[in-house]
Amino acid sequence: MIIVTRPSPEGEVLTQQLIEAKIPAQHLPLFNISTGNDLFNLPSELTKLKPSDIVIVTSPQVTYIIKNNLPNLLLPTNIQYFAVGNKSAKLFSQLTNSIISYPKQEDSEGLLQLLEEISLKNRSVLILRGDTGRPLLVNTLTHQKAKVKLIECYRRNPILYPPNILADHIEKQVIISTSTEHLLQLEAYCHNKHKQQANLIVTSWRIFAKAKCLNWQKVLLIDGANNQILFKTIITLCHNASI
Repeated sequence: MIIVTRPSPEGEVLTQQLIEAKIPAQHLPLFNISTGNDLFNLPSELTKLKPSDIVIVTSPQVTYIIKNNLPNLLLPTNIQYFAVGNKSAKLFSQLTNSIISYPKQEDSEGLLQLLEEISLKNRSVLILRGDTGRPLLVNTLTHQKAKVKLIECYRRNPILYPPNILADHIEKQVIISTSTEHLLQLEAYCHNKHKQQANLIVTSWRIFAKAKCLNWQKVLLIDGANNQILFKTIITLCHNASI
């Protein structure tokens, strides 16, 4: 059984793709997404940006929450836009005609490598994110003398399930975790037997390292968090094992 923990709509889409491919899958989102404390300040923060300043989009949820709550948002065209991954870039490009750059390695480390190509000193950098996350990105850009401002576009609200919701057929479970926040939330439902027998798929070195610190034994790191990569990975796993 594939356990998809990523939030809607990506989690629902991936789960449906797996079911259509005759692979048992369950969507078990660990968070609901709601508007963040800074979302409605975003229009005024954008007007303060100067040419060559930077906006960074950290997840697809940024675009979803903007489209649902700020449908008429005007984005400046004389600044640079970056996203952590392809899906985040593709979705945000629906809001602007500007180019959204993103790294081949779709995580904070990859984006930092991409940003090494430009000088950040004294540039304003708006980071559009959730209520937590991306500390490496924030700390590194601040160290490089960028004027970093965090915009909490959305909040993650934990969804509570019965403690034993993942207690059956642990040895056949493949759990997908696409963020450190998801991994930590799994602690409420996954215990020693899970960490020894279940397969855990993660999408960055940072999540991989945290999983190892939490004593997960069977951790597979894949190159990117988009559904296409996740789907192909699971298909390969299914061809090599009974899950």
